[in-house]
Amino acid sequence: MIHSNFVNQKVVGRFFRIAALMGAISFSSGIAIGEMLTVEECIQIALNKNFDIRISQNTTRRAAQDVEIANAEFEPSFGITTSDSFNTQVRSGDRLDGAAQPQSNAQSTRATVSKDFISGGTLSLSTRLNRRFSNSTNSTINPSYNASTTLSIRQPLLSGYGPAVAKARKRLSLLSLEQSKYDFQATVLRIINDTEVAYHSLAFAQEQLEVRRAALELAETLLGENKMKMETGIATSLDVLQAEVGVANATDRLLRAEKSLEDARDNLLTILGEDSLINKEVIVEAPDVANPLAPDLENTFSKVIDNAPRYLTLLNQRIKREVELRRAKRNRLPSLNLNGAYSLTGLESNLKGAYDDVTERESFNWQWSLSLDIPWGLNEKKANYIKAQIQLDTEDARASREKQRLFRDTRIAVRNVTTAIDGISIKELATNLSAEEFEMEKAKFDAGLSTGRRVLEAQQRMDESKVDELQAKIDLLNGYSNLRELDGASLDRYGIQFE
Repeated sequence: MIHSNFVNQKVVGRFFRIAALMGAISFSSGIAIGEMLTVEECIQIALNKNFDIRISQNTTRRAAQDVEIANAEFEPSFGITTSDSFNTQVRSGDRLDGAAQPQSNAQSTRATVSKDFISGGTLSLSTRLNRRFSNSTNSTINPSYNASTTLSIRQPLLSGYGPAVAKARKRLSLLSLEQSKYDFQATVLRIINDTEVAYHSLAFAQEQLEVRRAALELAETLLGENKMKMETGIATSLDVLQAEVGVANATDRLLRAEKSLEDARDNLLTILGEDSLINKEVIVEAPDVANPLAPDLENTFSKVIDNAPRYLTLLNQRIKREVELRRAKRNRLPSLNLNGAYSLTGLESNLKGAYDDVTERESFNWQWSLSLDIPWGLNEKKANYIKAQIQLDTEDARASREKQRLFRDTRIAVRNVTTAIDGISIKELATNLSAEEFEMEKAKFDAGLSTGRRVLEAQQRMDESKVDELQAKIDLLNGYSNLRELDGASLDRYGIQFE
């Protein structure tokens, strides 16, 4: 369960304990039209509503049930069977039948308690009561009650012996549960990153729209001034036409910015999964990149190796292969099973007397046996063992490959952040320069020393510089988001904790 305000973390070793439901997050969908949404609120909504989160969480819940199934393997089991049969013949076919028309009735009841042990063996305790009635004059006890209590054991001595085999299923189910938790953690980190990126894209689209609106206002103002100057003979019809084209271009860029804004809003809402927001005007905060910090590669990569779910998943998979290898190593031996049973019996004309005989332990029987099964050449068992060795080596290679890829991805992510930090200062300088150039060109135009075309060109350069500066800030924010997904820092940043 991921709680409201993201509290209550419990960590066991290197693994997260993740509860079955996340319904404790509460978010009021009654957002007023035009209300500001913070990135924290968006992430909280996504963790509640996103379908990938829900699907991944159900996978973890199924894995938890597989553990319960595996745990039940060593729980005692109780069974009971009962039967009743009646037999009659039209006439006797043998003098020993003891009746002209033989009839008999047989009833049997058996109860058994059995338990599997980590040695691979099974211990059973059972009791049986047979009742038999016959109309034969040869029967000395009629009805007769035959009671017995039996203790039996079956123990593999070679193949199938020991905890490496008996506990493998339980161990593998636990590892599968841990792997599903890592997968869930990876899904959470990905959704956080996707939400942040979509949030930043919407923020960019909002700011770009404001730039395009301001550009259209300037273009319309310039058009009006050109018209007035043409009436006084200072400007020509060409100047007016150029201004009209400027207004048309600014309008086109505004329409494209409006489309980008709607697309970015739809993308964010799709990730959030909150249907109640679809018909509302969602507004997000403008990006803030004040005092950006450049990450340290060595420290960042150390965090990535310790926290990256995709790497921890491979380490978990390697442990599973080790378990399978130990099981295959034991099972490559021939099958040699020890079977034994010891029974106390009693025979009387009533139920109590039959069980009294059992407790006196004067009537008993025992047996034991050894069974050996050696497949010709043990080829299948050997092949399974070699296959397990190959699978373990494959997991080693995958883990090493993933470590290399994580190092590459970390280096790229760190470079993206540092490059974006440097790029922001450059873009800010370019924006300041283009703004001054525009003001100068506009002043020349007002003094009759420049043309409307040059003013429009200067205005367009200024607008694009503002958009480029904004994009550089968004690139930095996205770079930080990607880096936090790699090293798992998003969980601490937003206080997300699992139980």
